[in-house]
Amino acid sequence: MSHLHKRFPPALRAPHMIPNLPEKHDGEALFSPEDALDAQGEGVPDLPPAILLGFQEHLTDHVEERAVEAVDIVRSQRCLVLSESVGYVPVHEVGIGAPVAATVAENAIAAGARAVVYLGGGAALQTDLDPRTAILPTEAIRDEGVSYHYLEHDDPVEATSDLVSVLDESLTEANLDTARGPTWTMSAFYRETVPEIRQYRDDGVLSLCMESAAIWAVCRYHDVATASVHGIGDYLDPDGWVPESEDNLIELLDPTVAALTEYVVED
Repeated sequence: MSHLHKRFPPALRAPHMIPNLPEKHDGEALFSPEDALDAQGEGVPDLPPAILLGFQEHLTDHVEERAVEAVDIVRSQRCLVLSESVGYVPVHEVGIGAPVAATVAENAIAAGARAVVYLGGGAALQTDLDPRTAILPTEAIRDEGVSYHYLEHDDPVEATSDLVSVLDESLTEANLDTARGPTWTMSAFYRETVPEIRQYRDDGVLSLCMESAAIWAVCRYHDVATASVHGIGDYLDPDGWVPESEDNLIELLDPTVAALTEYVVED
């Protein structure tokens, strides 16, 4: 088990000019996720207290074989119920990226989730990490747009520390290496530039994904526990992209479910 706690420099917390109307953070939203979930007048669905957000089709296929039931959330969103404590929402069936993930997280929270965890592939920036390592991000570089509509631009966006610890213990007991440290969330897939990759690698940033900062900001706004578990899908190296086709997300599933079960039961 390795723990990398190096924090990225404050200068990299770029002063984004989002939102255009800074006063919006104290404003009331025009409509809520509860409005959307009850649009048909059938009430808000009841989901388990811990929700995994899934981003890879092969993981969803595996979960479907184990699910005890499926619950419709809203529109094409559904929850595969694994137990009374844990459900799995396949985000990839709706789309990709921060806006989609944030919307799904909002809906899950409105339907009763008290903990929301991202379980999916991420790109490793540290090429010395073993491919089977479970990356547990602790804080996020906010390089997307969604989080700024929930939190002030200089607010740190962090995972829930005690939830990260429970996940770490469970994954370690399953004989998996873990690494904690910063992650980078950005939405421009084809603009992951060499200077950025080099800078964040040198600063000790562990991973890149398109969703974590947005999900965490939604959860912090609603006072819901949150974390991410990144399986290494590939490696980003300034000298070239290193694809890693065999991720271990299925191997990460059981210890993640066990950790979430423990977390919400004790809560």
